[in-house]
Amino acid sequence: MSGQAATPKRMALKLVRLLRPQRPDYPYLKKVFQHTRVLLGVKPLKINKRLPELLTDSELVGFYEAVWHARNSVHLVMIKLLIFTGLRNAELAQIQLKHVDLDQCQIRIEQGKGKKDRSVLFPASFRGELAQYMNHARERRATYLFESNRLKPFSTRRIRQIIHQYAAEAGIDKRVYPHLFRHQIITYLTRKGIISPKLQLLSGHSEEKSLAIYRDLALTDVAADYEAAMRTFPVR
Repeated sequence: MSGQAATPKRMALKLVRLLRPQRPDYPYLKKVFQHTRVLLGVKPLKINKRLPELLTDSELVGFYEAVWHARNSVHLVMIKLLIFTGLRNAELAQIQLKHVDLDQCQIRIEQGKGKKDRSVLFPASFRGELAQYMNHARERRATYLFESNRLKPFSTRRIRQIIHQYAAEAGIDKRVYPHLFRHQIITYLTRKGIISPKLQLLSGHSEEKSLAIYRDLALTDVAADYEAAMRTFPVR
């Protein structure tokens, strides 16, 4: 037993006994383990990221047509917004009516991933449909953009169920889920030549090493490129 390596928990207990007198805070511990990894020559494992299986243009159109034929205005607007913006499921569920700026074709996302606020664009061609939907939502005294009959925001689970339902109706064998449309729009905009800094701003991705590149880039600087790209998007 003595020749075996200590379990992670036992090693942690030993480190606690050494570190407790120092009364360490989080930044101190972070530095300790950073130096420990360097001194031991430990490098992070490389994880091969699996690329999602995107929908073809015909599959995307087929999916949208299944939604359109259902004649459910809530589902239609919700899914079009998901497709156009690449919003994360949890972000979509928390959009309130007051967060939508119809004049600028922007939606404010408060406390998104990483507890950060940001804005996303939607196509100008979608503005009229969204405005009409919002008028009906206000008549229902809704707070959130997408609510159930009980005036409660849709859960992320419910949004996933809706996506799965229409994918099945469209006869799509691929796995279709809310985050897939995020991959879909980012890939589409990349193919349309929107460069990395602008794409990061549109998608809400942010890496520390890239912040200096686009820190001063305003969303309005990206709007023209986004609008031009969306003119040929398969879903209108």
